Amino acid sequence: MNPIRILFSAISGYGFYYLKTLLDEIPENQALICGVIDPQPEISGHFQLISERGIPIYPDIESFFLDGNTADLTVISSPLQFHVPQAVVALKNGSNVLVDKPVGVTPGELKRLIAVRNQTGKWVEVGYQWSFSNAIQNLKRDIIKGMFGKPIRMKTICLWPRPYAYFNRNNWAGRIRTDDGSLVLDSVANNACAHFLHNMYFLSGPEMNTSSVPVAVNGERWRAYDIQNFDTIACQSFTSEGVEILFYASHVTENQTNPVFEFEFEKATIRLDEDSNGIVAGYSDGTTVNYGHPDSDHQFKKLFAAIEKCKTTSPDICPPEAALSQLLTITALHESTDEIQTFPTRFIVTEKDRRWVKGLDSTIQTAYNSSSKNLKF
Repeated sequence: MNPIRILFSAISGYGFYYLKTLLDEIPENQALICGVIDPQPEISGHFQLISERGIPIYPDIESFFLDGNTADLTVISSPLQFHVPQAVVALKNGSNVLVDKPVGVTPGELKRLIAVRNQTGKWVEVGYQWSFSNAIQNLKRDIIKGMFGKPIRMKTICLWPRPYAYFNRNNWAGRIRTDDGSLVLDSVANNACAHFLHNMYFLSGPEMNTSSVPVAVNGERWRAYDIQNFDTIACQSFTSEGVEILFYASHVTENQTNPVFEFEFEKATIRLDEDSNGIVAGYSDGTTVNYGHPDSDHQFKKLFAAIEKCKTTSPDICPPEAALSQLLTITALHESTDEIQTFPTRFIVTEKDRRWVKGLDSTIQTAYNSSSKNLKF
């Protein structure tokens, strides 16, 4: 079989690591780069190599296909507002798509993507890497089997401090809209920590490649940085099956807490602790099952899976339908009548390279422990 031809959209930022994985770990007889889409390719660390290999570079995806090129797989890690438009162009030109998270900005454009995918007969996978991991796949399989009974409450906390540079790295970070008016809704819940919000919907979905659907969403949104959107959130939602989803995340805590979760089921409680070796399901009789850590798998297992899927007929792992719930939650928060609150100045610590909020670590931890949607200052 000929190698899979891959078109990469964006080769800086996170796209740099997608491309690095292909170059370093996947032989050219399995997959090769057939083109690059990037309006500023020269700032990528891969630019010289791409140029030396004579790989065509285009400023936009339309130009690539109008020039008569083809691709078996298009990998999209461009800014969020370009995800769906570029995926639609790729599908209409006969390419399958691996698009990074989150898949889009609005539910409407995501539904358009699904419609185009169905019309073209191609497939789309969304790059929430935990969804591709063995730990999450095996856990979900057992949840669907009913090993733990019905889910009651799922909660997750992730505190990832970010410096000024994080919000200054491009013209859309932390923004609701870009300067040209494009809706982007970039936030702690719709970028760095989006994986962990999606994960709860994904695990409570009724089938292996579906997610549960939120029917009510509310929460508190806060910011310490001078940004349009929020850098801290405490969010509560309820799914159509009555499962309570609680999500806590911040970019302005003093210390880092990697993702931790606790899922309450009828027959067991499933936990991922920051210092644990993995996800542990514990029954009331003391019996435990360890599923391993979702980060134990390669971060770009999603890329390996997409390449393999181009060669074989295999079920979807994380199709756009499964990614819709995270997007519905973000949309509901954005449409909320509650304003984004600014942390009181007396709590904000300003350092040379970052800001953080005094007492926020313990405040969020207290809310998480008590399953409260409120952050009390």
